[in-house]
Amino acid sequence: MTEDIIFDYWWACLRNSCFRPMTTLLENAGSSRRIFEMNKSDLIKFEGINSKTADIIIKSRDGYKPEKEYEKFQKSGIRFIPHYSGDYPKRLKNIKGHPFALFVKGKLPQDSVPSAALIGARNCSQYGRSVAADFGRDLAKAGVSVISGMAYGIDGISQMSCLDAKGKSYGVLGCGIDICYPPGNRILYERLEREGGLISEYPPKTPPKSNLFPVRNRIISALSDIVVVIEARSKSGTGITVDMALDQGKDIAIVPGRITDPLSEGCINFWKQGAFPVASADDILDILIPDHIKTDDPLSPEKEKSPVSDRPDIGLSKTEAIIYSHIDLDPKNIEEICIESSLEISELIEALMGLLMKGLIKELGKDTYVKN
Repeated sequence: MTEDIIFDYWWACLRNSCFRPMTTLLENAGSSRRIFEMNKSDLIKFEGINSKTADIIIKSRDGYKPEKEYEKFQKSGIRFIPHYSGDYPKRLKNIKGHPFALFVKGKLPQDSVPSAALIGARNCSQYGRSVAADFGRDLAKAGVSVISGMAYGIDGISQMSCLDAKGKSYGVLGCGIDICYPPGNRILYERLEREGGLISEYPPKTPPKSNLFPVRNRIISALSDIVVVIEARSKSGTGITVDMALDQGKDIAIVPGRITDPLSEGCINFWKQGAFPVASADDILDILIPDHIKTDDPLSPEKEKSPVSDRPDIGLSKTEAIIYSHIDLDPKNIEEICIESSLEISELIEALMGLLMKGLIKELGKDTYVKN
């Protein structure tokens, strides 16, 4: 154990509670150990450090024993990775304002492995859910790591799909690494810890606060070679991530949607600003890895084709095949399907029940169906 790291751990836990002047203080003081040993009169000599900030620093040292505190922390199963560590991601080190240190559960993304951020609306549509799942799975099969914020909606769906496909995904948190937020994503949190990684610049026990999430978005974009927006409203946190990614020189891709859909407004705006439209994971790879090998079905011969063409053992009846052709990723009610298929209602209901039992479609609400 080096002396530097025990004081740097103290500093990393403290600096997030003392705002911007702390960065300048460390640069001017030269080391966290020197700050730890300074008295109040020495501290307030530095630009930006007032009496209140100096008191916070001094109070944090009362009864604090750096070596014992760090040894206690090491038993938590969380890794502390300061910016000078050889394990600190190069992608992150290259950005302005990179985190002083990271708290990590599981692993960190490898610098040599291509990565993509899949982000978008929390309250996404069924279409967005399906695209997020497809992209997460197909990028995983292509060996691309998926980076996101573990939020509800697009983020969590894409990450879970990536893990299901035996890929690597990494969640960047806007709270302490020991806190699962949102709570409903507990299964994803535990899987990321085991099969990928969880990352935060905030010390353990830091509660989720609204002002912390926009800041963490710079880490999501920095760790990614490309940022893909699947669905976004005109004003959303997704726009913050895109702005940060552009400042970092990252490519931005968007999934086109219906121009009348509020969930497409953000994507269309990014498109107007120069983002690349993509319709498949293969399109993402064209940008990310221009010389990747294409297949007839994007990414892999193992990739599943449509249930009708790739599952002859299912044995669809003629009526079921007709109905299935009229159902897509956007929800349709039974009346729409009946009009489009020109079938009698009794035939339609029987075919829908057959498709439901075969797992090819699902019912979102009463008499409303989408492809599974």
